[in-house]
Amino acid sequence: MKVCVVGLRGIPDVSGGIETHCENLYDRMKRERPDLDIVVFGRKPYIGDTPYKTSVGIEVVPAYAMRNGYLETLSNSLVAILRARFSQHADCVHIHAIGPGLLAPLARLLGMPVILTHHGDDFRRDKWNAFARFVLRLGERIGVASACRTIAVSPTLAERLRRDYPAKAEQIDYVPNGADHIVGRALAANGPSTLGEFGLQPEGYMMTVGRLVPEKGFADLIRAHKASGIRTPLVIVGGHSNSDHDRMLSELAHSDVILTGALPQAKVAQLLANAKMFILPSHHEGLPIAALEAWALGAPVLLSDIQPNLDLGLSPAHYFPVGDVGALAARLADDADDIPAQPLDPAFNWTSIAHQTVEIYTQSYGSDAVQLDTP
Repeated sequence: MKVCVVGLRGIPDVSGGIETHCENLYDRMKRERPDLDIVVFGRKPYIGDTPYKTSVGIEVVPAYAMRNGYLETLSNSLVAILRARFSQHADCVHIHAIGPGLLAPLARLLGMPVILTHHGDDFRRDKWNAFARFVLRLGERIGVASACRTIAVSPTLAERLRRDYPAKAEQIDYVPNGADHIVGRALAANGPSTLGEFGLQPEGYMMTVGRLVPEKGFADLIRAHKASGIRTPLVIVGGHSNSDHDRMLSELAHSDVILTGALPQAKVAQLLANAKMFILPSHHEGLPIAALEAWALGAPVLLSDIQPNLDLGLSPAHYFPVGDVGALAARLADDADDIPAQPLDPAFNWTSIAHQTVEIYTQSYGSDAVQLDTP
């Protein structure tokens, strides 16, 4: 069975939540069953022009993408779906995110079963204008209606989709993001210490990870850190985009805030494994992989109380009211002492997630489709 994957920038080590999801999901699937043929379409601006294979044999094919914030994803997805049918002869197309979901009918028209993974309500992101939000909502509606099966990465998202699209309710599945990959990255990290690079000491700093976009709430976090009066450094790991928001964060940052820029996952793992506290003040998420990674590495986790963060199922001590700078400042001043340690829920395990996903492929494609061996 050949599966073509559409909707992401590329793998491996390409920044982004969907990219992290796909890198770990398909890596685990390929390790479990090497005869499963997986082709990932990426975007030339991020991965170059030359096709390549990952260490486990996943084929990564660069495809055209317009250099336009509104049309990059759609243009790439259009080209990828056409190439999936006519050059790759795909048995199944797996579309990630609701923007590319607009093109699910084209894949079906070309005779390919479609799996859609819904990673979150992108139409709620602050960066989009009213028209873009309308298009994303339309992408959700068309994608769910056209897909053979829809995967939602959080339970409340799955419930909302079943409620909004009752005719498709039986074809909507909850399959979460995973986090156990980060443990191996932390153990495998070598070379100069990332802590030393930034002048940090073990358990001597707080941190967060994510794209430097408004909905991540990093401006709230910087303000709360300053208001708390603590001198424990705050480390913010995330790539710069040269946007107005980027510049605003740089202006807000004070002497105890370290903006590292984008870092390789091995360095992020080192920082997470030694942090006094991990904070995610997001106003919007899907199911937050960064929080799962921190949890997997044993960092005390403090999250805004938006529903996708609540979906992780942590105890109330791990949450604060979203957007409440004063409440967050008070929690930072507590120095993480009242945040209990919890082992990672086994549901967030990539092997289990890989098995669930391939079972969905099997049910969508037919009885002759490949199935993973039972672990």
